[in-house]
Amino acid sequence: KTCNTNERKLLKNIIPPILVLIIFLLVWSFGAHLYNMPFLLPNPLEVFEAFVQDFDMVIGGLWITFQEALYGYLLAIFIGITSAAIMSQSKILERSFYPYAILLQTLPAVAVAPLIVLWFGFEMRSVVIISLIISLFPIINNTLLGLKSTSINLVELFQMHNQSRFVNFFKLRFPAAIPNVIAGMRISAGLSVIGAIVGEFIIGSGSEGGGVGVMIMYAQADMATALVIALIFTATALGFTFFMTVTTLGHYLLHNWHESEL
Repeated sequence: KTCNTNERKLLKNIIPPILVLIIFLLVWSFGAHLYNMPFLLPNPLEVFEAFVQDFDMVIGGLWITFQEALYGYLLAIFIGITSAAIMSQSKILERSFYPYAILLQTLPAVAVAPLIVLWFGFEMRSVVIISLIISLFPIINNTLLGLKSTSINLVELFQMHNQSRFVNFFKLRFPAAIPNVIAGMRISAGLSVIGAIVGEFIIGSGSEGGGVGVMIMYAQADMATALVIALIFTATALGFTFFMTVTTLGHYLLHNWHESEL
């Protein structure tokens, strides 16, 4: 019975998205047939053929974009959690630094790109920095919210037992904030890939040997629309992989005690 129940749950989770995908592909194919202009709207089969034909090039570009997004994302996690932890220790610190975190979120990456290139050159690290800038704020915001939302009863309990600020943070506030940290990391997972692609658009490359963003620019210039769409789906798959990795980590950390995973 348990096996049958698990199979039913698995089918309920898998079948709906598969049906949506099939409907999407059918509508896309029908639209491409009606439009009948493959250089503007190729059908799914043509996109798949373009992906297979240029598979080695696409995977090479994906590897570069993966590294840029991963480095930017890991830096965002470290800087974001550290910044939120510091700001949570004092209202003065929060009032002093949080407005600048908001400004960082509203800062257009295109506007600061020339400065980033000037300081760090036409290299991968410039793309990593843009990915960092775009993906940083959600982690700061959500982590800070979690650290400030600890149950007041538990905080008072720790104070009654004369626990130090260090113990209070690492044994109460931070564990209680983990769901918020995971939520921020989920949002930033996709943003880190978007940041890497945007960075590649801005910084570019001297040849087609760059990441997915560079390849999209070259494919668009050659009117290879099928390849452009294949590259877009490839970048989307990378962002989805980041998101699912964080989701799996969150489930592992929360499934025994937090309502969101029970």
